[in-house]
Amino acid sequence: MRITIRPNVNDDTEDFDYLFGLLHQVKDRPSELELNFSKCVFLRQNAVAFLGGFIRLAQTFAQVKVSVNQHGKIHFGDEKVRKNLERNGFLKTLGLPCGEADSGNSISYREDRTRQQDAFTHYLREDWLGRGWVHVTDTLKSFIISPMLEAYINVFDHADSLIGVVSCGQHYPIRKELKLTLIDFGVGIPFTVREYLKKPDMKASDALQWAFQPGATTKIGPLTRGLGLKELKRFVKTNQGKLEIYSDRGYVCIDHTREDFRDRITQFKGTVVQITLNCDEQLYTTDNEFDTDESWF
Repeated sequence: MRITIRPNVNDDTEDFDYLFGLLHQVKDRPSELELNFSKCVFLRQNAVAFLGGFIRLAQTFAQVKVSVNQHGKIHFGDEKVRKNLERNGFLKTLGLPCGEADSGNSISYREDRTRQQDAFTHYLREDWLGRGWVHVTDTLKSFIISPMLEAYINVFDHADSLIGVVSCGQHYPIRKELKLTLIDFGVGIPFTVREYLKKPDMKASDALQWAFQPGATTKIGPLTRGLGLKELKRFVKTNQGKLEIYSDRGYVCIDHTREDFRDRITQFKGTVVQITLNCDEQLYTTDNEFDTDESWF
């Protein structure tokens, strides 16, 4: 199977539709996958994360050992694309030829097949928020990390994802934005909510709205959960960031001007969580404006 990546893959809804459409091509279970970047000149971090997960999923569907560096091929037409995939660790992680490169403005491409909470916390604290692109205190940093960590843990509690979770991020200095994308290829949030509430006909957008309610959780047990999305929403609204979620046919976009929950035509049986932080340090609220004594776990 040969897939030629189009010239530009950004992170608008139309770009996600393009990425989701690639999944239909691997259902034929190819024994060989060739990615061709010869026409590609720009990839955002969401595309990097998705394509990495796409390759791993194709390997799983093939039901044979498909080694990317032996059977897969990769062609580049734009040196900037190759350099970016080298800097963020995509090429190295997938066993593709690459040289040594500094990380630059990349937040490294990461794959987690099993739950590694301490390692992922370190990734969020150091690679995402510890590079000096946003200036926050340690207390506020912990507050920001907690809901993202909950999203990560939810993959292993609920998603039933064959490949776990993949993540990648990028700092865009000119736009003054810091983006991080987490993707799993599991059953999706709406499926889990429908099962829990015993409402099989519940719309995906309604299921996502339910998940944002304070204390809403499908996890049964003594640990306090379900505060993550609520607090993440509050944080991005206060600090002019943006939170987006794609799951099943549902889409959520929350920023300081709106809360948009909608159903879309395109379906993705998994979950994408993407957060955009504004790198203008003057925007960030002080610690005492948040209830930082709440416990997520």
